[in-house]
Amino acid sequence: MNEQALVQQLISGDPAAFRTLYERYAPRLAAFSAKFHASNAETDEIVQETFIRTWVHRHRLDPGQPFEAYIITIAKNLIYNHVRKIGHQQNYFREVSAHAGKQEDPAVQIRELQDLIGKAMQQLPEKCRAVFRKSRLEGYTNAQIAEEMDISRSTVENQLNKALKIIRKNLESHGYGTTLVTIALIIFK
Repeated sequence: MNEQALVQQLISGDPAAFRTLYERYAPRLAAFSAKFHASNAETDEIVQETFIRTWVHRHRLDPGQPFEAYIITIAKNLIYNHVRKIGHQQNYFREVSAHAGKQEDPAVQIRELQDLIGKAMQQLPEKCRAVFRKSRLEGYTNAQIAEEMDISRSTVENQLNKALKIIRKNLESHGYGTTLVTIALIIFK
């Protein structure tokens, strides 16, 4: 069956078409991910997440456009987000180590900071927490959050700003400096 017909069936929710497209393109996607020096586990995760997002957002597909280009774009964005997150984490660990000095084990401070962020997130209003979780923990873009939650992009941005402000104040009230708090919140991006 040709790609265009399979994509049309996928849009209609046909699991057999999805399986066929997966079997056809998963190896190509894995090879693409490997070019970015992704481990086997990371490659598997990228392939799985790409196809999960494809299934969830199948109504966005255009049967007239190349399916491979669509999934490569999703995978590329996942890879870039992963690489950016690793860079932020490395900066965070350096900052925590510098903040900790010789008084306390950095691993203890990292756990404490993560616990405080988790507790602060629980204090957020429900909608604000959902937007923050999708953005910072699940890697959704503001546009994806807006579409999935059926709200405007500006509402997403306002909710994110509100969440960051609440969490930042909470962390600062526990003695964490502005630089460390900023780095910690970036990690969730």
